[in-house]
Amino acid sequence: MASISVQTLRIDRQGLAFDILVAVAATIGAVAARLAIEHVVGGVAPFVLTFPAVMIATLVGGGRAGMIAAVSCQLLTIRYVFPNWVSPHGGISTDLANMVLSTLALAGTIWATASHRRAAAVMRGRCEQQVHTLSLLNAEMDHRTKNNYQIAAGLLAHQSLSSLDPAVARELDMAAARLETIASVYQNLPAQLDHGKSIDLADHLERVVSLLRTGAAPDYITIRYRADHIQASSDVAVVAGLIVNEWVTNALQHAFGDGPGRISVDVADKAGHIRVTVIDDGGASGQIDDGQGQGSKLMTSLAKTIRGEVAIRYHGGTRCTLVIPAGVGS
Repeated sequence: MASISVQTLRIDRQGLAFDILVAVAATIGAVAARLAIEHVVGGVAPFVLTFPAVMIATLVGGGRAGMIAAVSCQLLTIRYVFPNWVSPHGGISTDLANMVLSTLALAGTIWATASHRRAAAVMRGRCEQQVHTLSLLNAEMDHRTKNNYQIAAGLLAHQSLSSLDPAVARELDMAAARLETIASVYQNLPAQLDHGKSIDLADHLERVVSLLRTGAAPDYITIRYRADHIQASSDVAVVAGLIVNEWVTNALQHAFGDGPGRISVDVADKAGHIRVTVIDDGGASGQIDDGQGQGSKLMTSLAKTIRGEVAIRYHGGTRCTLVIPAGVGS
């Protein structure tokens, strides 16, 4: 024999108080509407406002709130609308018959509305569970994607070490750095998407600059980084990271020769646009891609995918600017 726990018999006082509050509010609303109608047309359709009041109470508070509202409305109807239960000619009056029929109809309304409410709650719970499951799967996929990029980058870096051709080794190192840049966007992507539905571009580009500072920059070259905290989509973050990686790597290879220098990376929100700027104070601009080379064409093509524009200026050094409309990809 199934046992019934004490917990299932215990009444939730907070829930009961809420149900009573909802039922009272619904009853007051029905009475107020009824009084307003009485001023225009009196004595018609005494039960017409009881049904919507009970339905609203049931939808908001549940079946218990609906029953409390129904009892309250019916008692008010008995007191002020149908005071006579016995017909002057004997027998049951039509008032009593109307009251019984309306009460049965209200009971059916409460049952149907409460059933719909429970079914909606179950469906909502299933949807939330599915969303949670999909979020976990998406997070796992992002983690595996990051690992795959890092493995590929490691293989390219290892291959560059064994290459006898310096040009080939340099290209392999650049390819590995690009893969590392793409992988870096997946590092905290699940948590960021859960909180803000976007990525903090400043944090992402800081990781890109840190990788370049520790892995590619010699001791005599300083890389300075400053950024406003700007929310951006993952697509914008990936493209901006690739472009910053390319520009900083280009400056490290060509702008300074063997002398000291400084590279500045700035990210700012300017009048509804995201502005990413990479500036170096090197003097070897003649060796730098003049905008017609393969690297510049690649960066321009990447920028177009996020509706961005690229500009490169030479004046006592090199100034590379990426301008992206705010809200792209969001």
